[in-house]
Order: sequence, then C-alpha cells, then structure tokens
Amino acid sequence: MQNKKTLLQRLLVIYITFFIVLVASIAHSVLTDFTRGAAEGVELGEDIAEKWSSGTPRMIYMLDNIRITETPDDAIRIAPATPGAEVRAEVKRLGLVVEEPAPGASPLSLAFRSIGGSGWLYALVLLGPLFYAVIIVLMFMIIHSLRRSIREERTLDRRNVWYLRSIGLLTIAAELIGSAVDWVMSRRAAELLAGNGYAVDTGFHVSYSMVIMGILILFAAEVFAIGQNLSEEQKLTI
Repeated sequence: MQNKKTLLQRLLVIYITFFIVLVASIAHSVLTDFTRGAAEGVELGEDIAEKWSSGTPRMIYMLDNIRITETPDDAIRIAPATPGAEVRAEVKRLGLVVEEPAPGASPLSLAFRSIGGSGWLYALVLLGPLFYAVIIVLMFMIIHSLRRSIREERTLDRRNVWYLRSIGLLTIAAELIGSAVDWVMSRRAAELLAGNGYAVDTGFHVSYSMVIMGILILFAAEVFAIGQNLSEEQKLTI
C-alpha cells in the first residue's frame, strides 16, 4: 500500500506540474489577447455609437493578424537617427479597421459584426476564451480528484478519463477555430487590399504545437483508461 501511495503521489506531482505550465501558457495568451481586444472593442464601440448618433450609421470592424508576404516599396519610410545608416522595415502582419455604409442597421447588429464584419466570426472568436475557461476548470477538477484519491488511498476516479478527453478535444478545437477565423479575415483583407501593392497570405495556418498538445492529452487519457481497466480486471481475478 505504501508503494501504491508513493506512486500516486508522484503521479499527482507530475499532473500538477503539467497542468500549471499549461494553465500559465493559456492564461498568458488569453489574457494578453483579451486585454488588447477589450481596449480595441471599447474604441470601436465608441466610434459606432458616434456614427449612429450622427444619423449616418456605418459598420466598423477589425481584421486582425493579417499575414503579409509583399508590401509596396514606399509603405514604410524610416529616417535613422545615426547618420549614414539605412533602416528598412518589413511589414509581416497588419491590423485593419474597415468602415462601410450600413443604412438601416441596428446598433446591436453593428456591434456583433465588429470582428471581421460578420456575426459568425464574432461568435467564433468568443468561443476561444470559453473553451480555455472550461479547460482550466476541468484541470482543477482532475487535480482535486487526484488529491482526494491519494488522501483516501483508493483508485483514481474514472471520470478523469473523460475530463482528459474533453481537455484534449477542446484544445484542438480552440486552435482550429482560431485558425479558421484568421483564414476568413485574411481572405477578406486580400479583397480589400487588392491593387494596393499588398500581397496577403490567404493560406490556412495552424499552430501544430497546440494540436500536438491536444493529441498528447488524448493519448494520456487513453493510457489512463487502460490502467483503469487493467486494475479492475486484476481485482476481479483476485
């Protein structure tokens, strides 16, 4: 029993360390993007309200994280502080703010189209932080379950398998949804910038590190499930 308790304690340390690192990385990314997005959203909301109150409603929306492969030669000119030096700036990503006429549109519809000019994109963007919030809750539930199992010296709860599977699937889904949003925005930006000397990368880009992380979590869930089944079979044999 002592060996089993030591094994469970080591497992708990590994899980806690893994989840702390994962939560920290997710929280840093989500909070940074949320803070920046909130500030930009407030500014856009003020612009929309101002246009609406003036009697000329306009749809104002953002196209963010646009990958650029080619820019005009005179796009950015920098005067270096050091005499004789040459400074060349290369634009790799753009953030666009687009204004379009929206006669007859309601303030609510304009607000829900402030990202990419589409209510669907707005909803998909909100899904990302929601998924990550669910992931963090599930992580803490797993850690709590592990601690309780060690304290009561009993086998690990089978529900942890489903928690891990959910975390893995949500991690992959959040990454794919974010990549899909960026892809749609890039295609829209390519239409708007056509003929202006900017070449937009309209490829579908995925962060494979997050997808691999989700697959590893799913793999851990299946290993956990196999261990649970073997433990139950051993009890029945005895």
